[in-house]
Amino acid sequence: MSDLYTVVVFITLFTLIINIMGVISNGLVSQKNKNEIIAVSLVIGIAVIGEWIGVETNGAASSLILLHKAAKLVEFCAAPAIGVTAAIAYGKVKRIRLAYVFIACHAVFEIWAMLNGWVFFIDSDNIYHRGSLYWLYIAACIFSVLYCFICMVIGYKNYQARFNGVMALVMCLLAFGVSVQMVNSEIRVDYLCAVIGNIFLYNNRGSIVNQVDKTTRLLNRRCFDRKAESVKSNVCVMVFDINKFKIINDTYGHAVGDECLKDVGKIIFSVYGKHGQCYRIGGDELCVILNKYFENPEKLNARLHREAAKLRPKYGDIFGISVGYAYCDGSKTTFAEAFKKADEMMYENKKINF
Repeated sequence: MSDLYTVVVFITLFTLIINIMGVISNGLVSQKNKNEIIAVSLVIGIAVIGEWIGVETNGAASSLILLHKAAKLVEFCAAPAIGVTAAIAYGKVKRIRLAYVFIACHAVFEIWAMLNGWVFFIDSDNIYHRGSLYWLYIAACIFSVLYCFICMVIGYKNYQARFNGVMALVMCLLAFGVSVQMVNSEIRVDYLCAVIGNIFLYNNRGSIVNQVDKTTRLLNRRCFDRKAESVKSNVCVMVFDINKFKIINDTYGHAVGDECLKDVGKIIFSVYGKHGQCYRIGGDELCVILNKYFENPEKLNARLHREAAKLRPKYGDIFGISVGYAYCDGSKTTFAEAFKKADEMMYENKKINF
């Protein structure tokens, strides 16, 4: 069993190294996010090595008791930190310092608990035993995983991503790995499951980010083109354009223009995001494909203009958003025809605003 377990540990660590090398060479990921993702792999690696040393020294010579204790302490400190670091890397953490405080406080607790034998203890024969407060360690691990799940759900919403089941399946994989070890402590695949889950989350996050326009956080033109090809009927196509956007750029600079695009993207997503998909299709032109609540788009448009009015003190009276819309029923009007009608209506409204 020891040989098989060592092979599993080797595969786990080797997979971590491959993942880290892939992250480092990824030119689409910011350095900050690279560091966060690498941190997840390093924490898993530390936990794996701690567990492996603990297993190999369990029942060994008494001279290795201190090494055994140190290895278990390292594992027990690192394991709950996996979910927290994954939340930072793949999710939306509003108060990141509190996440680090949790990791630090848990580490201090584990050190204190080790000295008193609360969570685990090593007897005089160098045999590992669970302590009376072992359940607190399990609770910390569960909290860490749930925290990671919640932060990722929030983060995906910010990227206008639909829940695709990957996160839920990764959580199931982690639960499976932990459950197997709880039932049979000889089968240690929990950290291998964590490594596999980390790779899936990394790939899924990359897929989501590649679909999103960097400035507005709306879906990009490539996604719009794919959606346009698949739409058959019963949608409302809406086209938006920022009035006098060139003047904003010329007057305040392109940095302010990008900020304006970002603000407009937030408004459009807040107004229409629950009812359909929002896209930036080029320049200051944006589009929404309403799947729901498309019977009365003017009500949504009125809300859009109210929200846009709040931005006028920031960008001046020249700021405004022109809107046009048309329906696609799949038989009388195709998506391309509906888009053209919506675009024409938008430009008519733009002339009025000018």
